[in-house]
Amino acid sequence: MERFAGEKIIYSTHPRLFLYSGSIILNLIVVVILFYLLPFAMEAAAKLEYFIASTVSLPLAQIVTWIFLITILILIIKSIIDLISWKYTRYILTDQRIIIQHGIIRKEISYIYYDKIVDVVFSQNLLERLMSAGDIQIFGGHEHTPIVLENAPNPQKIDELINQMMIGEYKGMISRESVQEKGSKEDESSDEESLLKRHSDKFKRLRE
Repeated sequence: MERFAGEKIIYSTHPRLFLYSGSIILNLIVVVILFYLLPFAMEAAAKLEYFIASTVSLPLAQIVTWIFLITILILIIKSIIDLISWKYTRYILTDQRIIIQHGIIRKEISYIYYDKIVDVVFSQNLLERLMSAGDIQIFGGHEHTPIVLENAPNPQKIDELINQMMIGEYKGMISRESVQEKGSKEDESSDEESLLKRHSDKFKRLRE
């Protein structure tokens, strides 16, 4: 991931796996069930094949076996793809912005700077609360669609970090404005001193 010079990562995490890719668990459960049912299905297909052998020559046992194995293979491949997709999804907080990075073949990066954030919405459903996860929606000033940290682990911590960085950015802006204001006041003061000095010198020359 490309970063600006001097940018530091202060927090990085992945979504909560079983919430972000809940289909992985379901797929694995189905695979286990299919493996368990496969011998019974083969036995039933073999009996049916023997029963209809006098009228139709059809390798039912072989067909059923292939159907089960292909289904199991598809579910395993899908689970692996979901796992890789989760692995390549990251939520990153730097000292300047919030970044969402995802994509296996085509990498996509969304980000927003802290000084552009106008609102942060944090939500949890019952399952997310049980698994210490939540969704954080971050709204920018001119953005119609917020960037969302879905199923983020430890959402309270992330929300607190975002608020701290937003306050830190605001304080930094105040400090810069204070320095500029102080500098302008010093310039005005020096101008006044210079003007008084010129008047004093002029008055001295007139007296002489």
